[in-house]
Parts: sequence; C-alpha cells; structure tokens
Amino acid sequence: MRLIDLHTHTTASDGVLSPQQLVRFAKDCNISVLAVTDHDTLEGLPAAVAEASQVGLQVVAGVEITAHVGDLEIHILGHFIDPDDNQLAAFLASSRNDRIERAHRMIAKLWALGLPLDADEVLSMALGSSVGRPHVAQAMIRRGYVTSMKEAFDRYLTTGKPGYVERSRIPATGVIRTIKEAGGVPSLAHPGQYGHDEIIPSLVQHGLMGLEVYHLEHDTESLFRYERACLRYGLLAVGGSDYHGTPGLRSDGLGRSAVPEAKFEQLLAAVSASRTTASGCKGEEGSRIPRDQAGQVNR
Repeated sequence: MRLIDLHTHTTASDGVLSPQQLVRFAKDCNISVLAVTDHDTLEGLPAAVAEASQVGLQVVAGVEITAHVGDLEIHILGHFIDPDDNQLAAFLASSRNDRIERAHRMIAKLWALGLPLDADEVLSMALGSSVGRPHVAQAMIRRGYVTSMKEAFDRYLTTGKPGYVERSRIPATGVIRTIKEAGGVPSLAHPGQYGHDEIIPSLVQHGLMGLEVYHLEHDTESLFRYERACLRYGLLAVGGSDYHGTPGLRSDGLGRSAVPEAKFEQLLAAVSASRTTASGCKGEEGSRIPRDQAGQVNR
C-alpha cells in the first residue's frame, strides 16, 4: 500500500527543508506520493519534481492559499494545479506582496513594543519568495527576544497577541475559482482548526471540491465528522502531515495523517474526469487540469 502525503511545505515558504531535501526525506520515509503545497508560491515545485524523478517518487503540484469567509481566515489547498498558469501566477504574486506588507506592519508593532527588528533581516530569513510569521519569529530568536518559535507565536504572533497583523481579506470564493481555473482541485485545509463547519455548504456552492479530512490536529471524532461531510456534500477527502519540519510548532511528522490509497484513487478519478471534460470542452477553462510532469495522473 502506498504512503500518500498531500500537504507539505519547503523553504520556498515556511518549511525548514529545501524542496530537494523534502523529496529525499519523503523517500526515506517510504512515501510514494508527495504534494508540495507551499504558502502562496509554486517556487519549490521545479526542484521537487526534478529530485523526485531521480529518486522515484511522484510529486503532485500543489499550493496552499490564505483566504477569508467573512471575518474568518481559512486556508485552501489546491492539488494537481498547472504550475504554468499565468492567472494563478499573477494571483500568487499579489498574495506574496501582501505578505511582505504584512511583515512590515508586524515589525512596526514589535518596534512599538521595544523589540526592534530590521525588515531586511526578516526578509532574508525567507529563503523563498513567500515571507510569513515564522520568519519574523526566526529574527526574534536571533535577537534574543524569545527562545523558540513556539514562544514567539504564543506571546506575540498569534491572533489577539500584540505583534499580530491580519492578512488582507481575499474572498475564499475567488481563491477556489482561481485554483479551478488553473486546473486544480480546491479543498478546505484542516477544517477542524476553524470551528466553523457551517461555512462548508456555502463553499461547496462556490466550487469547493474537497476537505482535508486527514490531519494531525483532527481527533477521531473530527475525522469521522469530516468523512461524513464528504459523503453529504459529494466532496473528495484529502489530507497529509502539514509538514514544516519545525518541532513544537505545527506538524513535524512527514507521512503522518496520510491519505488512504482508496481516497487518493478517488481524487485521481476526479482529475481524470475533469481532463476528459476539458478535452471535449476546450473553451471551459474552469475544468482544465494540468498536463505537466508534476500534475500528471500516475496510477
């Protein structure tokens, strides 16, 4: 039985391993299928795909995008996207610019708290193009303001803390549409973290295709609840480790909360069906599925 992890991060966003290192580590962990889903960037995909071809592992082209439903911040995963889609590239570039502006606002708040940071120092922590709160936390550790990522987040960088700055409110409906127009399958990431399952029906009406059922922060009751939601709304079940490689902050067990192979086969069937539809309706961009190496459907 194949081990399938459809939610991971690299140094292209806020992971600690380079794309090549992540792929090699996944191979060492006996993972057969790995989705690279960095925050708001596809920068790590080419290196991951190249390394995967050398070690004999399938990489699924993915991304994780921050969005909002009203006041609620959520994350949307996109799987089997077309990395060469121009509209998606422009969308993600705008989102990354917003991340930089947010980092500057967080730095200003920390200065006001007597914790000065240099913007260039924070940006240099981001080895890729997608800067986030973990990079601010790394700069705080380097300055000696905190001793760990967890302390930085718990004291300063989570919602309601003095250094926290909210992301710009990008509507989830627009994120779902952009992913689908890039040929991808949009899923609601780690829904158990939000505590607002009532948003699921509305997202389904706007094109949501899946739920991240399998996640380390979902207990058994949550897992069963989201499996039932998938059946009720006709959604695909996805999942993965949400691997960042940062102990004590987020998931750090690559391959844990793996997707059952039967669920992955259902995802592949949906992708194949969309390709068939796309080949018969070339003008319907919303049903397009990528045909590149990272997005290929391998059984």
